[in-house]
Amino acid sequence: MNMKKIIVLFCAVVFAFNVNAQKTNPVKWSFTAVKKTDKQYELVATATIDASWHIYSQFVSGGPIPTNFTFSKNPLIQLAGKTKEKGKLQKMYDKNFKTELSFFSDKVDFVQTVNLKVASKTNLVGVVEYSVCNDDRCLPPVKVPFEVALN
Repeated sequence: MNMKKIIVLFCAVVFAFNVNAQKTNPVKWSFTAVKKTDKQYELVATATIDASWHIYSQFVSGGPIPTNFTFSKNPLIQLAGKTKEKGKLQKMYDKNFKTELSFFSDKVDFVQTVNLKVASKTNLVGVVEYSVCNDDRCLPPVKVPFEVALN
């Protein structure tokens, strides 16, 4: 083999491994704060989900990891109620987990109302953990940190 063929073969092998090593990420997150009053905001965490994939509701049990929001402590912020889900909730019996599962496809908004103890600028910091699956497989749980300005 001449040197050109060896280099082309080497590049093809490296490219093939690089393509396979790329991590599948079928969920894109965006985080915004919507001001309701001087001291009240809604954190809107939007999950945009690739076709054929779905993420699970916060309220599944006995199956995959549910979507879960953890908020860092901030002395200026008080959470008001639980995080709400706004999207087309689907339910299906899953024979692998032997339970009915609730999940979202395409897009879902998770909305958390927060109250400021005093009218001031601060940040809401947290992490969302979720599982994502399609008809063939599930990916390992993912944790996505976020920080949203409240001002």
